[in-house]
Amino acid sequence: MTFVSVRRAVQVPVVVAMVGIVACASTSTPPPAPPAAPVSQDKVLLDDEFSEYRAQWRQVRGQWAVQNGQVVQTRDDPREQNTIMFYDPLTIADAEVTTGVTMLARLPQFQTPDDKELLETRRRIAGAGLVFRYQDENNYYMFRLAGEEGAVLGKMQDGQWTDLANPRAADFASGSRIRVDTEYTLRVRTQGRRIQTWVNNRAVANLEDGTFSTGRVGLAAFRTQAAFSSIRVVER
Repeated sequence: MTFVSVRRAVQVPVVVAMVGIVACASTSTPPPAPPAAPVSQDKVLLDDEFSEYRAQWRQVRGQWAVQNGQVVQTRDDPREQNTIMFYDPLTIADAEVTTGVTMLARLPQFQTPDDKELLETRRRIAGAGLVFRYQDENNYYMFRLAGEEGAVLGKMQDGQWTDLANPRAADFASGSRIRVDTEYTLRVRTQGRRIQTWVNNRAVANLEDGTFSTGRVGLAAFRTQAAFSSIRVVER
């Protein structure tokens, strides 16, 4: 009996100590959970960085190819107007479309009077950018760089071109000129009849036109070679 009594005296402190450990653990406060990452509300319909050529793109004039992570309109004909490549599966009404574009004009050498005229024309109006609400090659909106001095937003309707806005660089780029071999970010937002455009986050045009309410999106070059680093379409 004495042996049993001694054993109980040893065990009791051990049990109490364990209870104390459990009680201490139960009263500790867990670290706060990290805040949840913000959830983007953007519905991205197309995001192409041109790592490879996709068969869903359709070409309308010009010669388009994927080169070094860019899609390039490679034909260098200063007389060729509105070479277009559009994304066939997607038809959208209200959207924000963004691209990175570089004009790659190879200016002719002065050899004949025609060369001089082509040089002046290319410097004044040649450029590249976006088509949107595209119906066919005779009906669409276009927003693009326009020569060294500006940009143009307009529409092709039944094969006839109309300028909707034709601001010069001084109106949106603090007087700087548009340069070849320099990438510019072009952005278009359409909501109903409202059309808004930007070059490098500087507002260029904000107007209304209801000629086309929906259509495809694509890329365009006008009288120049051009390279596009990406295109992104977000539903609005």
